[in-house]
Amino acid sequence: MRSCDLSITLKNQQLILTPEKAVYWVEQAALIITDIHLGKSGHFRKNGIAVPQSVNDENLKVLDKLIQLFTPTQIICLGDLFHSHKNSEWATFSTWRNQNSSIEMHLAIGNHDEYSMHEFNGLLLNSSDQIIADPFLFTHFPVIDNELPLYPISGHVHPSVKLKGKGRQSVYAPCFYFGDNYGLLPAFGTFTGTHRISPTSKEVVAVIIDNQILRV
Repeated sequence: MRSCDLSITLKNQQLILTPEKAVYWVEQAALIITDIHLGKSGHFRKNGIAVPQSVNDENLKVLDKLIQLFTPTQIICLGDLFHSHKNSEWATFSTWRNQNSSIEMHLAIGNHDEYSMHEFNGLLLNSSDQIIADPFLFTHFPVIDNELPLYPISGHVHPSVKLKGKGRQSVYAPCFYFGDNYGLLPAFGTFTGTHRISPTSKEVVAVIIDNQILRV
């Protein structure tokens, strides 16, 4: 674990939170990410907005960096791995996936992952609406239910919090959130927005600032 990472214990499991907006689950050697939105830049280019291909490539480079760092045996994506219909960035990911085929990859299908099971299977993705991995339940949409035997961890929201400085200075920072009943992960993709949440002081919130994880 690097000095820029943050280790927390959740449900007796060790989770390493990274400034790349990913989680490494130590006991299961699993890298957990959400909301990459691969193909989003190509979707914008197709509609006349000049977003560079490098946006998509950078996401995969960061993923490669984390794979080299943690050597996971599996990757769990909590939805919106993709953003749009097939484009050149789908082919780029297909090549990447074949190069990393020794790593199992699981996808909790998100609202932008509008593909058939056949297409997911062709990318060596184990896809379903939810992924059960005791003591966690991984989904794309948040599950807020304190009666569940498993602890839900989700994507979709792209959570961020407002940090206030001196005077009127403030900044919105993407964050990891773990409350009593559920957790939220920040969007892994660089070409995504955020949604402000308002956690209480009793909940675990870790923000990403200048490539560091800070617990607030």
